[in-house]
Amino acid sequence: MPWRLTYLSIDGQAHRRGGALYLPVWQDWRAESGVGLAYFPTSPNPDTLIATASGDMGHPVRYLGDGWWWVA
Repeated sequence: MPWRLTYLSIDGQAHRRGGALYLPVWQDWRAESGVGLAYFPTSPNPDTLIATASGDMGHPVRYLGDGWWWVA
């Protein structure tokens, strides 16, 4: 991951989630819910799910440009 993006991830890493690259931005202390950023090489469909925490699944809700989406 480019060094300019490491500060966006809570653990400084990017994670593969299916066909996406996921950067966890926030997670509650019990890992029951989370949000983050995901890069999709092709546009995701409305029923695409990403694991945002151990106990949570999110979906892309807002397109940020250049293949990046906000996942909640």
